[in-house]
Amino acid sequence: MFCENCGKQIPDDAAFCTHCGAKQSGGSAPSQTVSTIPKPQPVRASPPTQPVGATAGVDLITMGQYLIMFLITAIPIAGIVMLFIWGFGSETGPNKKNFARAYLIMMAIAIALGILISIVMGAIMASIMGSMYYY
Repeated sequence: MFCENCGKQIPDDAAFCTHCGAKQSGGSAPSQTVSTIPKPQPVRASPPTQPVGATAGVDLITMGQYLIMFLITAIPIAGIVMLFIWGFGSETGPNKKNFARAYLIMMAIAIALGILISIVMGAIMASIMGSMYYY
């Protein structure tokens, strides 16, 4: 006998399909009622259609491109200008755009910490110099 719902072969005296759990109306049903509801089979996720690491339509940055990006960012003013172009330009791929934005955020954090440390050190030096006696 075949299941009325999924079409798979099941035993002739089955009241429920062993594959999908659908109740079978045809055939010779057992004389006793089934008191338990069959458990549905877990749905397995389909395998990815693309290999891991491959993205459709996204240009991945190679090792050489990363090295060139690091060298360009080492140039004092041109590096900052290029980071803004890469981070907010419309012709830049998402990998380079995210790299540039993260680099700009790290630079802003470093500048803020540098200013904060300079202020603290200046306050310490001012308090030391204020407490000195000159003869």
